[in-house]
Amino acid sequence: MVDVDRLVYDFTWDPGFPKGYGHTSISYLKARIGYEKAKNGDKKAADSVVRQCIKHSKIQYIRQLYPNAVLFPVLGINKLPLALAEAIGLPVCTGIYVIQSAKRKELTAMQRLLNKPQFYIRYKYFPPCEYIIVDDIVTQGGMVAELRRRIIISGGKVLAIVALAYATGSHNIAPIQIILEKIANKFDETELTSFLTEYNITSKIEELTNSQCRYLMHFKSISNIKKKANKNL
Repeated sequence: MVDVDRLVYDFTWDPGFPKGYGHTSISYLKARIGYEKAKNGDKKAADSVVRQCIKHSKIQYIRQLYPNAVLFPVLGINKLPLALAEAIGLPVCTGIYVIQSAKRKELTAMQRLLNKPQFYIRYKYFPPCEYIIVDDIVTQGGMVAELRRRIIISGGKVLAIVALAYATGSHNIAPIQIILEKIANKFDETELTSFLTEYNITSKIEELTNSQCRYLMHFKSISNIKKKANKNL
């Protein structure tokens, strides 16, 4: 079933969208006492883990750079995003919750691309504010990208992404120009756009994250991408 929102709205990343602001490495984060408890709903454990990981100079920098922004943590069973948002100290919006399904860390890269996160949206519209999305770990960026889409549909604008840690190369949230140029040279634009819409991923390549674009670049052809996708449906 085609997602009509993807055809109506333009989710292209704004020129100059900043790299994700991070605090530590994934290995350091996962080694903190209380990490698993925090991921499974223990708010006190999440507060403790965040205190061990955050860089206060970076928190201060974010507050100074975006003094009027509203924080939009990825809310759900995992309490680390909320704890990080509270540590930043700007106003927090709690209007969207992740509907828990299979743990995304257990999904393959193609499964992450095909299986978009689902959200419970408390309000039909949000104030037309400027938001910062907050998460604990960013890998392909599919979670924050999909939350950004929900915010755009609801009338808001996303200025930046803040997370405790990022997978290698995933600090570039928006697709960088050189990656877009390589994709344009490697694949037929019409075929690639057709794949993205047919598999209900998005309406054009510029709306994907940089890590998602890099993943697609590993394939030799659109035909190979489709074969991999069909095996993971």
